[in-house]
Amino acid sequence: MKGDKFSAGAFDSYVALQERPTQQRTKTQIYAKNAHTDANVAVPEEKQSVSFWRLWQVLLEGLRFVLRPDWPAVMTYTRAALVQDWSRGQGLVWYALSHLAGVLVYFSLPAEPYSVLSGTPCILLAIFVFHRWRVGRLSVGLLALLFFAVGFFLADLRVEYARGDPLERPVTRKVEGVIAGVKQSGKSAYSVILTEVVSYSTGRTTSFPFRIRLSIKGMKTAPAMGDRMELKARLLPPGGVVRPGGYDFARTAFFSGIGAVGYALSKPVVTPGPEGTSFRQVVEYVRSGIAQRIRRVLDNSPESSFAVALLVGKRDYLAVDDKDALRKAGLAHVLAISGMHMGLVTSLVFLAVRLALSLSQTLALKGHIHVYASLSALTAATVYLGLSGASVATQRAYLMAVLILCAGLLGRRAFSVRGLALACLVLLSLRPEEVLAPGFQMSFIAVLALLSAYSLGKDWLLGSGTRLGYEKASWFQKVGRTALKWVLACGLTSLIAGAATAPIAAMHFEQVAPYGLLGNILAMPVVTFVVMPLGLLSLLAIPLGADAFFLHGMEAGLALVLRAAYAVSSLSEGLTSLGVASLTGYLLVILAIVQLSVMPLRLKWFSAPVFAAGFLAFVADRPPDVVVADAGKHIAFYREDGAFRLTSSRMSFAADSLLRAGGYSAQAFKAHKARAPDRACDDGGCVMKVSPQLSPRQERISGEPVLLAQPKTVDAIEADCRLATIVVTQVQAPPSCRAELVIDQQTFGARGSAYIWLSRDAESGNKIKKVRWAYHAQRRPWNPILPQATNDLIAAEERDHLALNADAARAEDASFVGGVGRFKRD
Repeated sequence: MKGDKFSAGAFDSYVALQERPTQQRTKTQIYAKNAHTDANVAVPEEKQSVSFWRLWQVLLEGLRFVLRPDWPAVMTYTRAALVQDWSRGQGLVWYALSHLAGVLVYFSLPAEPYSVLSGTPCILLAIFVFHRWRVGRLSVGLLALLFFAVGFFLADLRVEYARGDPLERPVTRKVEGVIAGVKQSGKSAYSVILTEVVSYSTGRTTSFPFRIRLSIKGMKTAPAMGDRMELKARLLPPGGVVRPGGYDFARTAFFSGIGAVGYALSKPVVTPGPEGTSFRQVVEYVRSGIAQRIRRVLDNSPESSFAVALLVGKRDYLAVDDKDALRKAGLAHVLAISGMHMGLVTSLVFLAVRLALSLSQTLALKGHIHVYASLSALTAATVYLGLSGASVATQRAYLMAVLILCAGLLGRRAFSVRGLALACLVLLSLRPEEVLAPGFQMSFIAVLALLSAYSLGKDWLLGSGTRLGYEKASWFQKVGRTALKWVLACGLTSLIAGAATAPIAAMHFEQVAPYGLLGNILAMPVVTFVVMPLGLLSLLAIPLGADAFFLHGMEAGLALVLRAAYAVSSLSEGLTSLGVASLTGYLLVILAIVQLSVMPLRLKWFSAPVFAAGFLAFVADRPPDVVVADAGKHIAFYREDGAFRLTSSRMSFAADSLLRAGGYSAQAFKAHKARAPDRACDDGGCVMKVSPQLSPRQERISGEPVLLAQPKTVDAIEADCRLATIVVTQVQAPPSCRAELVIDQQTFGARGSAYIWLSRDAESGNKIKKVRWAYHAQRRPWNPILPQATNDLIAAEERDHLALNADAARAEDASFVGGVGRFKRD
């Protein structure tokens, strides 16, 4: 060959041809390749890895368009990029987003649509899509519209299925039912859910068509699922949001089938249930048994509570301080059993089984050890799903793990982004209401952002030996480079996931973790390489009674995690609370993150204008000046000097919610509690002066403060209506009240709590700029309804009596008023 010039030249040409970069295929070639490719042959994807030079070119293209926009060329460019993205099989991601948009639009409507208006268009559109598919003229946009309509229709169908008749008014009853759920809420205190409830009252027996949730104190032993419980209880309709945009327990209760909540007035009598247990009871029995064994082996230490939360998903035993430390350190995601936990369980089982089977020469040469390892990992994932409690994040991780393992069994590639889209479609089809849950939103957007970032940097992360000088490096240098690379990858993972979920956490909880990156860098290696492997081994060793060794090792690792959490949380003291901000801004930022994650590489810069619009929304929209919460019992306002005050007499859930709305933690309650100089109170009610917030420069922009009155008597209402600008009362105000804003009993029943913005224009006639209510004028099915039967009950609560608004109250309501210790009949 060396002497043959023709052969040598041909060989050099062949080598040069192989080293030449493959040119980009035309659109026709892509379609032909996809149309004639066998199902078992993997179609090459568009290379998403990017260099810094390529990124700089993309930024220059975006800047050039901003300076000299060419919209026809942009539309053509965008369409070509999206078509190429669809040809790579990414259409499922866009269909899932269309389905999600349909569900979101349904839950965002101000009024409930007629079912025929959501079902009929969906059916007609499905028929039209089928016809277009038959004639070969089906378009991508039409199919996306169908997914949108299906999402809207399934959400409406789910609401109709969950619709029921909840409790209309507070009652005191002797009830009996079957225990369907138990959660420990404190020492000797439990939250119990009863089903098949029967009520006994004045010789009558009534069956409730809903479940009830009761708070019970003083129980030495935890009740078990399936047992029957009998007790006297005070039952109340499920409460709604404390303030606009807050946690809506009424919606959660609606979709959970809970029609009443309350607390025990007598010692419960628990009797064993009938023989035979359901599958759910068996799973709960196993979970409770494992939790008790872990706590017993570790002597009920704080680490034992942490271990129970990680292994079986029970967070009942975790101390409040530990939860707060983990949250402030950005480690709250460790408690949510999701992709990290499911990935560790499946990968450890897969590798262990494959390694064990490879020790046999016969199985290694003739057997399918990969299949056996995948089936073992699938079994382990299913068992862990049941043990963990099957939360939304766990279900999403389980579905993706099943897709990856099944793809491996079939000899196909596992497409993670498509797996995430398929998991989203499945979960939202079965439980559309989960789209409003923070857990669902944070889980999916974090995984979406991580997968998008991994598609860009996987060549850098997995590259080996192709860079100049790598092959000549010593073994020590190679190990150092690899270790540094993975440390940077772990840091970037925490940074990307934290940045993606931060807007959602701030929108729902008004809190962020400023030092979350540091907390994850310190704690996650211990959780990944020490805590979870030892925890999995302890679960496998429990039947053999050899779990103590692994649990004590897990305890040592968890002690390090808690120590790191407390150290990082101390750095962020006072920096985690943000307060209420622009809802439009949050939604635009979340939309920009999704757009940045799913768009093709050449179109990712389209998210920049959306980010800019979100930033402008935060700047333009200021927080409310007055917050009226919990039917007017709690009010947060600003004094003339800019100090934040709230009228709550003691710390409670409502007071904590108001503090978070103002950007303060629960520890600041005493500092912001309203004192005598902040308001004037007498037997007729209270009056206070409220002012708009100070500007960023601590300057007062508006004129005189606004007078807010809280009257309790009829005479006080008449006087306050003439003098005050805002009247907040729990009684019914007369129609002749001349106050600019009147929030009375009827308003609370119809619209709920309120955000109030005061006008900063001293020359304008109106002193109130706008009001945002908790509920729309037309109630949705899950909104709590204040029934007419209770409109004549409570007028005003005093220290020693409960005044009735009318004399038409039922006898049992009057007896309840007289029976409670601090109230007397009046």
